[in-house]
Amino acid sequence: MSVRPPQFFGSPSLQNGFSALEYEIAEERASALGRNGRQVEACLLKLRQWDAQHVGQHEARRLDLVQEAAEAVWGLFVQRELCGLSNGPDVVQDYQIPAEVMAKVGTFKRT
Repeated sequence: MSVRPPQFFGSPSLQNGFSALEYEIAEERASALGRNGRQVEACLLKLRQWDAQHVGQHEARRLDLVQEAAEAVWGLFVQRELCGLSNGPDVVQDYQIPAEVMAKVGTFKRT
């Protein structure tokens, strides 16, 4: 008796060039979403480490870290929207994004 794996475990149906392109786009969206998530985690970690080590010092540097984190969160939200996912409170809770960072999401520092 032979057993055949379910269709969804096999390779995608690549019957024409369009479906191959759709597969590549979905793959890139998922990859970008992962990169954005890791970037948010790294920015928030830097901010938390700064807060732990430099209590009350170099407030300008801290504001830069908050802005950097806010821009990373904004990028994550945009990528999630592109993937058809919502940006509900669960994202803020899962990443433990401080209210201070959320207040700056969507704003950008002038250079």
